[in-house]
Amino acid sequence: MICRELNWRSPKAAFAPLAGEPHAHFLHGGGLSVTAKWSIIVAFPTAVIEQNDGNADGWLSDVQTVINDRALERRMSSLDAPFFSGLIGYLGYEALGELEPSLELPASSYVFVDAVFGVYDAAAIFSRSAKTAYIVGRSEAACRKLENALGCDALPVVTAPIFPTVISNFTRRDYMMAVSEVVERILNGDFYQANIAQRLTATSTRSFSPFDLFRMITEVSDSYFGALLQYQEGAVLSNSPERFFKLSARSEGVRKITTEPLKGTRRRGGDSDEDRLLTQALINDPKDRAENIMIADLLRNDLSKICKDRSIQEEAICELLTLAHIHHLVSRISGELRDEVSITDIFRALFPSGSITGAPKIESMKAIAEIEGAGRGPYCGAIGYIDDAGAADFSVSIRTMMTDKNCHDLFVPVGGGITQHSNPKAEYEETLTKAAGATGAIIDSVNRMS
Repeated sequence: MICRELNWRSPKAAFAPLAGEPHAHFLHGGGLSVTAKWSIIVAFPTAVIEQNDGNADGWLSDVQTVINDRALERRMSSLDAPFFSGLIGYLGYEALGELEPSLELPASSYVFVDAVFGVYDAAAIFSRSAKTAYIVGRSEAACRKLENALGCDALPVVTAPIFPTVISNFTRRDYMMAVSEVVERILNGDFYQANIAQRLTATSTRSFSPFDLFRMITEVSDSYFGALLQYQEGAVLSNSPERFFKLSARSEGVRKITTEPLKGTRRRGGDSDEDRLLTQALINDPKDRAENIMIADLLRNDLSKICKDRSIQEEAICELLTLAHIHHLVSRISGELRDEVSITDIFRALFPSGSITGAPKIESMKAIAEIEGAGRGPYCGAIGYIDDAGAADFSVSIRTMMTDKNCHDLFVPVGGGITQHSNPKAEYEETLTKAAGATGAIIDSVNRMS
């Protein structure tokens, strides 16, 4: 394993020359985050594994083959970093839909493939707290190519793109009617909860750089799972605060898997007194607590398919998570994987996350497909990495935006979990709060939609 230190420069400055390079990706949590300790840059994959033909089993098989082949050459390093080499990419919401025969999901609304992982032999990693940077990887050629592509100069100040209008595929009235329909179906016993989203489209007055937009969003964010994924078709920008699952490396002995679903939302207050009242209202709200507990139960059931008996633990239930623009309730459920379980078994058991479907999962996904009428693509899927050392970490791709290669339109899907106690007006306003959180509030017209 190659590991050598670089002269320190900000991760954003290092990534700048790779802006627009297909399959060059930047995993970088918000600048205000105290938990986002590392930033990761990859580029120039040795292979790309795509799924866009409905053959989810074949795609998962290809992923597992690559993981197994590289596992034979795994080498450890003394550097305590999250990623050295491996796979980075996303699974779109519809990626594994064909594994459930009773599901008929509409095709994605976006230009991106259903799922894609790049296979990377080198990475540039940055310890943001220690102000140290490293090139790490499996081959000297891959490390040198990436190192030579990194920037080191200070970044220029960027001007925020202007988005004078934001439109939705739902009118305010139609979204509220959709919420009412879900509530009625719940009362009829069809399911207990479903997550319904609207898609906002913000159109800029000029073409914009996804990297510059990502820079601005993360500057004022403390979300842990910031990600900029670049493809020939366009870019995916994520400002997600939610972990889908984290898997410890096989070399660490017991393989622990942890999920951290978010359910329950309040905006931040205008001052400390209002903020305190909003957090107390969230913590004590029966609807929000029931919504969170219901999804925690669903994920505990999903984990039981792949974890050892009696190993599943509820580490936190309805814990307050306060971010720069929003409050959430988060639960944390963990377990020990059975010895024979592979990473693709994990995806089969857990994907997509119950926090963005509802419960029961299949029935809620059927309702989502009927009511939304269009596929979600990368939104509500998963973004992250599978490391050659056997570890993995994925976010739920909420607060996630997409743009095509023309970079005039920014697509911002936002939704929320609906229960029998949901208020349609409150649910609509919650989506706008989430949109402001996704974009770092740089799209002011989002706040004028209500």
